[in-house]
Amino acid sequence: MALIPPQQLAQERVVAADAILGGQVDLRAYPHRHLLVRANNTWGRRAFQPLMEAVEHLSNYGWELVTMTSVGDGHHVYAAMRRTA
Repeated sequence: MALIPPQQLAQERVVAADAILGGQVDLRAYPHRHLLVRANNTWGRRAFQPLMEAVEHLSNYGWELVTMTSVGDGHHVYAAMRRTA
């Protein structure tokens, strides 16, 4: 698994929960205070479990959950995170 380039993350401001859980993201150089974490509902897999695991993981590094929402037909679920430090 390759790391997500910091420039891409700073521009898009959205990262997949799986990328966080897989260690593909280094947020130390992330220049913004807010970040969206996305998880997808797929056949046989609900999005809330990996999304909440990513939220819990980020909470260990100074991020807090602001809100959660689903978009469209619920295929994409997002957690808005805010850096506290």
